[in-house]
Amino acid sequence: MDYSKKLSEIALLDKAIQPIVLAAFLSRLFKKWDVLLTVVGGAAVQYYTQGEYNTEDLDSILSGDTKEIIEEVMGSLRFKRTSMYRHFEHPSFDFVVEFPPSPIEVGNRHVDTLANVETQEGLVRVIRVEDLIMDRIIAGVEWRDPPSLDQARLLWVKNKKHIDLKYLKQFAKEEGYADTLKKIIQ
Repeated sequence: MDYSKKLSEIALLDKAIQPIVLAAFLSRLFKKWDVLLTVVGGAAVQYYTQGEYNTEDLDSILSGDTKEIIEEVMGSLRFKRTSMYRHFEHPSFDFVVEFPPSPIEVGNRHVDTLANVETQEGLVRVIRVEDLIMDRIIAGVEWRDPPSLDQARLLWVKNKKHIDLKYLKQFAKEEGYADTLKKIIQ
């Protein structure tokens, strides 16, 4: 099947929503193979910050038997593998699609509860904002990466009305980042 028209439509969308809409489209294609796609990383940050943060990749964790399926799906869309094994690029998009290994983990925690986001291409699973904040806090502290802490702050500011603060505080306490979380949410 030729998907070039659909990809062209997605490529014309506002840059802030292109990754999440493309992820929903990819999610439908992978689901036909009983493979589930979940958006994590920078693309999730971009979604939750309404494009205030912009990413250069769409991190999509797949669950299911995926090796040949990735080649099948991405090849059918004319995405080409880059020199990095897990990265695929397409001339219509300014970002690459990356397939980090599963499962979804943040710190020492295996993440099972996900958000379902409705897009014009249907539903797509996205890491919850609380887990994403913790992911960015851990990266900021452990990798000494101030931009990750800035992303955690931005995620908090943009989403604090909807965040499960009890869950977030408990997660931070269990992982040993309660003081960093306090600084983020002040």
